[in-house]
Amino acid sequence: MPSILLTNGRIYRSAWDETPADSVVVGDGKVIWIGAADAAPDADETIDLQGATVIPGLTDAHIHLFAIAHARLQVPVTPRDATSVDAVLTLLAKRSSEIRPGKWVFGAGLDENGLAEHRLPTRAEIDAVIPAHPVLIRRFCGHVAVVNSMALKLFGIDDGVADPSGGAFSRDAEGALDGSATESAAELIFRSAPPMDRADLVAALRAVIADSTAMGLVAAVEAAVGFTIGFDGEAAIWNALRAAGTVPMRLGFMNQLDPVEASSRNLTPAPDADWQSISLKYFADGIVGARTAAVSEGYADTASRGFFMRDEAELQRVIGEAHAAGWQVAVHCCGDRAIDCVIEAYETAQMAHPHDDMRHRIEHYFVPPQGGLARMKALKALVVTQPSFLTRMRRSISGAFGARADRCYPARSVIDADVTYVASSDAPTGSWSPWDGIGDAVGRASDSGPAIGESEAVSVREAIHSYTVGGAIAMKQEHWRGTLVPGMAADLIALDRDPFTANAISLKSTQVLLTMVRGAVVHDAMTRPGPSRRSALSA
Repeated sequence: MPSILLTNGRIYRSAWDETPADSVVVGDGKVIWIGAADAAPDADETIDLQGATVIPGLTDAHIHLFAIAHARLQVPVTPRDATSVDAVLTLLAKRSSEIRPGKWVFGAGLDENGLAEHRLPTRAEIDAVIPAHPVLIRRFCGHVAVVNSMALKLFGIDDGVADPSGGAFSRDAEGALDGSATESAAELIFRSAPPMDRADLVAALRAVIADSTAMGLVAAVEAAVGFTIGFDGEAAIWNALRAAGTVPMRLGFMNQLDPVEASSRNLTPAPDADWQSISLKYFADGIVGARTAAVSEGYADTASRGFFMRDEAELQRVIGEAHAAGWQVAVHCCGDRAIDCVIEAYETAQMAHPHDDMRHRIEHYFVPPQGGLARMKALKALVVTQPSFLTRMRRSISGAFGARADRCYPARSVIDADVTYVASSDAPTGSWSPWDGIGDAVGRASDSGPAIGESEAVSVREAIHSYTVGGAIAMKQEHWRGTLVPGMAADLIALDRDPFTANAISLKSTQVLLTMVRGAVVHDAMTRPGPSRRSALSA
């Protein structure tokens, strides 16, 4: 691999660097040298940064790349595509008119908060416009399904169906199914849907990864292998992607498996610089948007305190088994009741089987429990949060919690408690762009209305640290990547602005001009005189 001098820039070694260099040399996948141009060693190639700002590449420690790719093969019905129930139905009906009767119509990205009616389409409404095709719509969060009558018939589901543990089929005033299902009930539907073409999914997944590098991501953790179509189907597609050639991003995987299921597949924790599998993923409770997150104080707009996705004692037992087997455990916890339960499970597991440096994770930490952060610190556990939820779920958060909303999604208090704070996206639920997440960590969604929990805002440097070193910490890789000093990985990005001098709104507009992973350019949007430099993606 040739050595490359990147020069004529503003190069920050880390988020805390206050004396940036103007040049850096990389080679053999690592930073060789960094400093002033007049002292730079010789290199095989030179890239003129033309004044661009360089920082370490970003890690999204919680993202659903597979779900994004899967959605690309469906009818998009996000609020950007449709702003009313009728508009959603029009898009789906158009698709049905293009295919023969009986073929499935799939929609993705539905968010009732962006619709004029602020509700989901009903089974009857879908039946009225699409009577001859089964229809399945996935809410943007992946925790809610909406179907029509033909789909229910094909799934063998009728009005007499009982709600599964950890989920529910919604019903109208007469008790008939209205077409929507939440949590484990939605999962039953998603798992029963016909599969999409594997080659199409592999191609979509590679395109999603390429688009991620264009946003500045050099690494990502797939947040639940199995969440979209089931573990074995998703794992096969990921392995097909890997077999097809170099992947221009470092990847980690959370496997949505119980320890016994992992063992039956001969899976054990496997650290790796490029294709890492060290984590098992569980869901403790539901989500705030569906009012299924397990909270101790009732929702402001719903007579409910949510629920657990599986029996609490069973969840704690499985977490203990995963810990004993050496797995890093990551648990989806939104409500404070769920967070308390999982912290207790981590404490019990560590007492029974002491391990160093497990770095167990709580994903979301939406409604913080009293005393939770002190216990997280003692465990050296991580809070992995998604700041862009503050913007994307503003209406839902306000409706669910009222004045209590300012306590949601802590950040400043996490850092002040000396707990590792890791910002991420949870895309497609949160905004895919890490710059939206960074902007909302700093501004607390103040660009879309009053700031939510203004006292929980963090600085730009803290936000970027969480996406660089914080993400590497979540993957147990901070000792060799996340900063730009000699000997560390040559994973870096060049930006169109200096983020350390930008405000929250400006941060969200940040454009990535160049992305380098393992010392190779994988995204290049810089304009230069003469022929453009080819990226590793096109090589």
